[in-house]
Amino acid sequence: MRQDTKSLINIGIIVLVIVALFYSGYIPYHRYVEKQIEAFSEIGQESFGPFGYIQPQVVDGYTEEPLEGAVVVIPEINQKYRTNAQGLTADIRIPIKEDPAFKDILPKPWGEVTLIVYKEGYIDYVLFHTHVWENQGRKGPRILLFPEKEGESSHPMAIVEGPHRLWVNELVKKYKE
Repeated sequence: MRQDTKSLINIGIIVLVIVALFYSGYIPYHRYVEKQIEAFSEIGQESFGPFGYIQPQVVDGYTEEPLEGAVVVIPEINQKYRTNAQGLTADIRIPIKEDPAFKDILPKPWGEVTLIVYKEGYIDYVLFHTHVWENQGRKGPRILLFPEKEGESSHPMAIVEGPHRLWVNELVKKYKE
């Protein structure tokens, strides 16, 4: 019985010391808890939300022949893909994220990503706001790369994919009335 009392007293002292360290700020409890919450909230996040697929095709801008070996980068998912002999990438799974800028105006029923496309000997190409529709596969977009002119420096082509015309019509209708 005396041994049990000593054990309980020792456990009580240890608990008091730990609690005192937390309250004194010596052990930064909130910093560790926030990091754990942040780390665990990101686990599997990508696999549970809505997603869609795209399969870009890269072709020569003049001949429209497929370009094998072009690189397609999608910064939003931090991935690179190479085109095959038909100028196509593999099907690319893209998580669909709501655009907060339009949430209260007229939500977009699609997600958007950026495509950065390059191949040796061709002008780099960037397509902004590439549409990806939830639970759908998109064959495309079709990217036209133009050959670099020998001896000249070039700047990347920057293209913006506009919103779908039906969504634009709804937006105008909503605010025109």
